Amino acid sequence: RLVAEKKIDKAIAEEGRHLLRRMPKLETLQKLRKEYQKLVDGETELAAFLERRDEVRGELKLSERDANHYALMVMRAIKMVRDNYVKETNMGTMAVDAIKGMYKSVNETIPSHLKDRLDNAKTLKEVDLVKLLTESRLHLGKREDLGDGNDITVSLQAMLGKLDKHTDYIAPEKKTRFEQETRGQFTGIGVQIRRSASRDMLQVVTPLMGSPAYKAKIYANDIITTIIREVDSDGKPLSKPEVISTKGMSTEEAVKKILGKPGTKIKIIIEREGVDKPLEFNLIRGKVEMETVVGFKRKADDHWDYVIDPENKICYVRLTQFTENTYRDLEKVMRRLTKEVGIKGFVLDLRFNPGGLLDSAVKISDLFIDDGLIVTIRPRNGPETSYVGRSDGSYTTFPMVCLVNGFSASASEIVAACLQDHGRAIIVGSRTYGKGSVQTINNFQTGGKLKLTTASFWRPSGRNLNRGNVEHRDDDPDVWGVSPNEGFALKLDAKERNDLQDFQRENEIIHRPGYKAPEGKAEFKDRQLELALDYLRGQIRIANANGAKKTGG
Repeated sequence: RLVAEKKIDKAIAEEGRHLLRRMPKLETLQKLRKEYQKLVDGETELAAFLERRDEVRGELKLSERDANHYALMVMRAIKMVRDNYVKETNMGTMAVDAIKGMYKSVNETIPSHLKDRLDNAKTLKEVDLVKLLTESRLHLGKREDLGDGNDITVSLQAMLGKLDKHTDYIAPEKKTRFEQETRGQFTGIGVQIRRSASRDMLQVVTPLMGSPAYKAKIYANDIITTIIREVDSDGKPLSKPEVISTKGMSTEEAVKKILGKPGTKIKIIIEREGVDKPLEFNLIRGKVEMETVVGFKRKADDHWDYVIDPENKICYVRLTQFTENTYRDLEKVMRRLTKEVGIKGFVLDLRFNPGGLLDSAVKISDLFIDDGLIVTIRPRNGPETSYVGRSDGSYTTFPMVCLVNGFSASASEIVAACLQDHGRAIIVGSRTYGKGSVQTINNFQTGGKLKLTTASFWRPSGRNLNRGNVEHRDDDPDVWGVSPNEGFALKLDAKERNDLQDFQRENEIIHRPGYKAPEGKAEFKDRQLELALDYLRGQIRIANANGAKKTGG
């Protein structure tokens, strides 16, 4: 009626219909919706409504300065990609991907006056791309779902995600967790947690070996009901203690509350099956190292047992990832097993290992080969880099098997390919993932990090490792990843593969004393590991027979 009477224009009417049709997510738009509701209910005069509408819409206006800051940050990332990414990129295409990603994240349609410029962005110069980014951001205005740098985060993640699945932007709030995973250590109390479906509270999956939680005798399946903080994560006293129920709390929220500087205090209340009263634990945060070098089962003292076949002196090590500490821990295990057991056969299990640090993979490869090429890194621009092993300190006197599957990736593939190409180990299992690319971590001006694919890596034989790489050999176009040796391929179906992963996770759990597995649970048979052990036992029999002949036995 107001439009028919020409008291408001069609644009305002359409805005009102859109807002009244469905409750908007943004608080400012919710306020504007209320003003429209008052207008159509006759609770406010038109003039007062229009004045109030202008006030509310003024709250949505983003400053030119903030929009320009967004544009400059996105452009800075675009130029870093242009200069360092493993393949050539177009700046205009990346700017378009950033803008589209931002609009998609807030479920908004790109206006027609910007669409035409996006279509021609490939040929735009840098200064024009900055203007386009600025105007695109200005149009969306000030809104909480794009505040606190989230506009940059969603734009960069959308833009980088178009390049490849391993190139990414790590936002400032995610940076600490990312760095902890890369280093393989963090500061906290040392528990893995998940949500308890039945209690809707936090449940301990397992304490981590040697951590404050482990030393305090916190066990798997304990329910954390309450977190009490008298000081913050930096150790500064709080005006009054925080008493936080974990009811409905996400694991991400809990991690933020539990992690903190070493030496700072935190209290948790736990309910334990079979114990009548809640248990109170006063803990002091400390440095916690994740176990990345694990055996085939835990001993009674919770340490790992690496001797899987004592009679034949076959040892077993599984690497869960390649962190800063993995080589150090593996070398220590190998030294001890050599001295105490005298290794006659060895299984290196890299199944489900997603990779990690290149330096760790190179050192671990060198641990098992005499000398020679380990891996070659080829960037888009500049010379390639070859990593070569040394014979000093290597373990080369026993037969070896390396277990892999379709989830063995990156650094795992560097190690497996090196061992296979040098004839040092038989590869057993199924073909690896095929991630033959190197990611470089770059600090970014926002406080976050850019993770860019900057090079590809190639195995000692000169063959390609990267699935989808355009540089396949003409005579063998399906070469990628690491395939098992002939006669040692054993691919598991989805159920058996999931059962294997569950079995491995269960082995890592530190249970309370006297724990007994649920009755009726079928024992898992690891067919890939059995194939590896059969091969090693056969090699040991041959070695023993040859030794007997040489001594006249």
